[in-house]
Amino acid sequence: MPSAGICANQFSFGEEKRYVRDTTVTASQRTALPRWAVLERRLIDAIDTAAPIFLEKYTRPGGSLVWREDYPGDGVWADDLYEAFFNWPHYHALGGSDYTGTKSFEQWNAVTRQIEQDYGRAYREFISDDDWFHNAENYIYFYHLGMADPTSREMMRRAQRFAGFYMNAEPDLPNYDAQHKIVRSPFSGSRGPQASSRFSNVSYNIEYGHATLGPTYDKPEGKWWEDESMRKEVHRRFDEVVMQGDVTVNLGIVPLVATTFLYTGDSSYREWIEEYMGAWIDRTKKNGGIVPDNLGPHGIVGEMRGGEWWGGLYGWTGRYGHNMMACAITVAAEAAYLVTGDTGYLAFPRMHLDTLIENGREDNGRLLVPHKHTTEEGWCEFGPITSHLPIHLWTVSQADEDFDRMEVLRKGCEEEWASVTQRPVRSADDRAWTRYIAGEVRDYPEHILQANYREVCDRLEKVLSDEQDLTTLNVHWWQQVNPVVTEALAQLTTGGPQTIYWGGLAQGRVRYYDPDRCRAGLPADIAALVSNLTPDGIELTLVNVSPVSRREVVIGAGSFGEHRFTQVVVDADTAIDVDGGDFQVNLPPGTQVDLTIGMSRFCSRPSFRFPWHHDGIPFR
Repeated sequence: MPSAGICANQFSFGEEKRYVRDTTVTASQRTALPRWAVLERRLIDAIDTAAPIFLEKYTRPGGSLVWREDYPGDGVWADDLYEAFFNWPHYHALGGSDYTGTKSFEQWNAVTRQIEQDYGRAYREFISDDDWFHNAENYIYFYHLGMADPTSREMMRRAQRFAGFYMNAEPDLPNYDAQHKIVRSPFSGSRGPQASSRFSNVSYNIEYGHATLGPTYDKPEGKWWEDESMRKEVHRRFDEVVMQGDVTVNLGIVPLVATTFLYTGDSSYREWIEEYMGAWIDRTKKNGGIVPDNLGPHGIVGEMRGGEWWGGLYGWTGRYGHNMMACAITVAAEAAYLVTGDTGYLAFPRMHLDTLIENGREDNGRLLVPHKHTTEEGWCEFGPITSHLPIHLWTVSQADEDFDRMEVLRKGCEEEWASVTQRPVRSADDRAWTRYIAGEVRDYPEHILQANYREVCDRLEKVLSDEQDLTTLNVHWWQQVNPVVTEALAQLTTGGPQTIYWGGLAQGRVRYYDPDRCRAGLPADIAALVSNLTPDGIELTLVNVSPVSRREVVIGAGSFGEHRFTQVVVDADTAIDVDGGDFQVNLPPGTQVDLTIGMSRFCSRPSFRFPWHHDGIPFR
């Protein structure tokens, strides 16, 4: 049994206390120090070094971003400020420094104050009136805070308040129509659903093709906004057709509600997800398996558009609609599956993916899918699929049918899917990782770690050489130089694809905790590599790169404890029964261990709780 020294409830980053798990494995192999293990630890060291330099360069003493004092007006979204630090809490939960963990919370608070008090875009600490394509980009930051430290009572209460905005917890904020099971507007938030849009949103979304004004109203030509009567007419039509009812990207609200469930376990949050997702799935089935991009105020597909299921904000006719819809559908289905354990929610992204495949066309042996559907052309603007949906679907389901879907989309571009490249932080591409898991591209770990290391160095160089006036910099600059890069660490250590940038929850098959310091993440000197996934298990190698220090690590089943370990086979020899949500591995200096871990997936109630939170999360 665990001895004295189990982690106390009062927890802070790096607190020196111990947690001991009943089931333990001890490494006995002398490691040959695999190259990937050294690169993984050097990548963590590089990010730990770079993060404070970035923060000190671009923030004021109180944490607010060094930028203009007055808000520049519409056309700049609140997500651009949150994105400066969006992946810091996830990085800490993967094994990043105590500094990145502490600063994750401090910076979220500081940026929120700045957005609300200086720029007026938030109310009650939540964005007051924006769309859920942009909201999804900023609240991914908030979701990951629970993985870094779930014991913050302040963050838990915020999650309850934020979810409550969409569950009619307050009668004067009717964002959600429970009778028709819709979110009432494409623009919503802490001031309720918006029935009339700011004109800048009207002109932006019409000019960039993010929405149409309906089948009987052509897009105005020329500089129509300079004609006062035309300007008023377009604005009126936009409010009448676009602003009334639900849109697909509002599915980004589902991970917000799921996050509150992960803090509290309150069934009302799960039930809301079941209701809202169930309604979307039912409407899609009745629409011939095609996900509609607009619902009218009575929950009817195409109600404000003469029955047309296309044309809604960030939907089938939008400039980037194919990607925005796919991401919203995927993150919502993943969150629903997580909190319910019901595989039926995966039918939703399957229907969307099958629609794209069935209406695609082959070009030089490669399937190109329609990026749009319009009144004039039907399915049109064919191109390669954005890979988030098929990869996440297969990873979460582990079903042969979903692997086959992925293979259909890989055909004709096999070399692309096997290429490892250096990419910006928000340009997630897990294709080569899937080929590694499939038994190909065996040097993928080394190549992706090197690519991420180069990206960190390139970003830090831009920070160090930046001499521009920080009060006038482009609002996207911070996300372009943020040196925290989690791509390789998420894929290699947790056995999951990168979190979808547009509002996704982490999808790791495993995660790690430091029992000596009672915090999330890989302990110092430990490197981890998940080299294989199956429906009922993984293969994992752990290495202690230190020649002098013994290290201990607790392995958790899933990003949120949603799985359960059954058995672990050590070095292809000794089998140990686990039958639980975690177990401990002890690694003497300079050792490694190869583990074949059996698991039952999505069979436990997910939670942000850490292994030592036996009686629930000890909020403080």
